[in-house]
Amino acid sequence: MLVGRMAASTAAVMAAAVSSTVGPGTAGVARVSCGRDLSCVPEVAGTLGAVARQGFDFLCMPIFHPRYKREFFQEPAKHRPGPQTRSDLLLSGRDWNTLIVGKLSPWIRADSELEKVRRNSEAAMLEELNFGAYLGLPAFLIPLIQEDNPNLARVLCNHINTGHHTSMFWMRVPLLAPEDLRDDVIENEAVPSGEDESAGEEKTWQWWHNFRTLCDYNKRVAVALEVGPDLPSNHVIDRWLGEPIKAAILPTSIFLTNKKGFPVLSKMHQRLIFRLLKLEVQFIITGAHHHPEKEFCSYLQYLEYLSQNRPPPSAYELFAKGYEDYLQSPLQPLMDNLESQTYEVFEKDPIKYSQYQQAIYKCLLDRVPDEEKDTNVQVVMVLGAGRGPLVNASLRAACQAKRRIKIYAVEKNPNAVVTLESWQYEEWGSQVTVVSSDMREWEAPEKADLMVSELLGSFADNELSPECLDGAEHCLKGE
Repeated sequence: MLVGRMAASTAAVMAAAVSSTVGPGTAGVARVSCGRDLSCVPEVAGTLGAVARQGFDFLCMPIFHPRYKREFFQEPAKHRPGPQTRSDLLLSGRDWNTLIVGKLSPWIRADSELEKVRRNSEAAMLEELNFGAYLGLPAFLIPLIQEDNPNLARVLCNHINTGHHTSMFWMRVPLLAPEDLRDDVIENEAVPSGEDESAGEEKTWQWWHNFRTLCDYNKRVAVALEVGPDLPSNHVIDRWLGEPIKAAILPTSIFLTNKKGFPVLSKMHQRLIFRLLKLEVQFIITGAHHHPEKEFCSYLQYLEYLSQNRPPPSAYELFAKGYEDYLQSPLQPLMDNLESQTYEVFEKDPIKYSQYQQAIYKCLLDRVPDEEKDTNVQVVMVLGAGRGPLVNASLRAACQAKRRIKIYAVEKNPNAVVTLESWQYEEWGSQVTVVSSDMREWEAPEKADLMVSELLGSFADNELSPECLDGAEHCLKGE
């Protein structure tokens, strides 16, 4: 009965491994999706029921017995009779499809320097991947243990490119290489940052980067990040969090014990978990029970506690929700008249216009000394004024600097000019002159001391309009 409830509540969760989104939750409150990792499962259905009773959503298990090392090339072992692994009839198709994450046998070394080992491992890996596809597993866990994995990538890519299976492949990568872990893990502090340390801390990221490059950045190849007792510096964590992390593996050994005997994490690990929760990753608990006085589900309960007490999202995070990993087509305001909704999106940026205001403020202070602040009127041209956010930023900057300015708001979009004229009539007054014209063709009545524009976009040149600013350069005073 519990297994059935588990299947009903987590079908969407494990289907998310295929669609790359996680969708568990009730009443609009997302819950932590967490699985249990076991290195050996003697009886599949019974173990799955036990994991369900502990509150976990899915089970990570080897598809083939970890001690059953197959031999494909050596006589007489390759002719050993009997089935290669357990039957798919042990579970229903729905359970295989939603509740089981397969694991590659740990003895497989597809990139071993020994040819016999390499050839045998490649054959075994392909057999396990094919059987996982036959079961319809939503995800398959494959460890990365070294920097160069060309054969591993080749076998995986050949498998992905043949057949119609839709499994995701989670590459199990440690956050720090095993040889980089420290012995003094009492305080759980970050490894000291520095040039040499940083290069070592990024070692496992380089493993992942080399592998996904060999796989041609295939979207079905993602990261299962294994968190250890030590954490790298913040900029290394930032780099990892930019990768397609679908799961985070948490060994029970990294949990500390609080005064009541419950498992908890250090402050630095908590901050990492908070950031992973923002990415909606699925967690996997692995390892032996280190808090025997408490139930094993206490690890899951602690993650639920962290989820409920994480810092609320910022305005920027709420606004960008769902668009973090998408490249969008560049705007072309020179060719197209933008819509009001597009301008509204610009204006919701919580950082950009405050930075423009500070830049204008400092420029005015630099150009106008205190003794001239009542007589020196700076001519500011806002090129591509849109609906007026930069005009407002300029006016606020002038007020902040206690300097006098005269603004020309130049905009070619006749629809946006209506908004600018409304601003002028209701708020700005004669301090602002609205100009409905292409800035390249406009004959300015006077030269500008300061030009302000966002036509180059939020980064680089994503609005494709450098020629506009170049064409308006004749309006700027020569020094």
